[in-house]
Amino acid sequence: MLNKEQLAEVAIREALKATGDCPPIEELASFASGQAQAATSLAKHLQTCAYCQTEMHLLKTFLAPETSRTQEASQAADRLRSRSKEIFRQAFPAIESTPWWRSVFTAKRMAQASLTMAALLLVAAAILFLRSTPSRPQFEAKNQTGPDVLRSGSFAVLSPLGDLQERPKEIVWEKVPQAASYQVRLLAVDRSELWKTTTADSRIELPSAAREQIVPAKTLFAEVAAFDASGKQVGATGLVRFRLVPGVPGH
Repeated sequence: MLNKEQLAEVAIREALKATGDCPPIEELASFASGQAQAATSLAKHLQTCAYCQTEMHLLKTFLAPETSRTQEASQAADRLRSRSKEIFRQAFPAIESTPWWRSVFTAKRMAQASLTMAALLLVAAAILFLRSTPSRPQFEAKNQTGPDVLRSGSFAVLSPLGDLQERPKEIVWEKVPQAASYQVRLLAVDRSELWKTTTADSRIELPSAAREQIVPAKTLFAEVAAFDASGKQVGATGLVRFRLVPGVPGH
């Protein structure tokens, strides 16, 4: 930002700079030497142009005798001082203040208000949608760090779950009191079935063929469904994700 002295310098330069109507220096020299033709054509312009007045003063000072130059310089300085207020007013016009109530209705303020209102309406719509949406199946798990377990029945898979440090030897789940048998499945991420069996117990040992499918960084799913004595399904665990952590020694 310019200080007061710099602003004054800029204002003086703006006021004293040449315009498109200023004549060439040769014509000013003719006027300064007293030629009648030049005086007639330039007299009106010199009355209003500070730049040409300054140039004319320099020319007259150069052409005048040594004794008259000091007096001419003083007169030019007096003229500049008398017009200083006008020079500053032209270079730095007063800034018109705008009432606050008028700026509220500008296009920029109206656009900001419209965006704010649209954002509030979106938030309100999202809240109404979430309140009106029926509850969805919840993902649960016991003693796990990060696995996705779909708890769609009355029991859950206890092992294997999530990221494993060693290859599991069996699948263990919660016991369902009314269940007479359980169907156990091992699936790939594309839901293709890798292994399936049925048991009356709440655990099942994995055969070697199923364990060979469990390799590092490969995501698998275990699923257990419970059936009563009549063969009716009474519960299910849903898909339970697990995988063997990459880089585990011995795998």
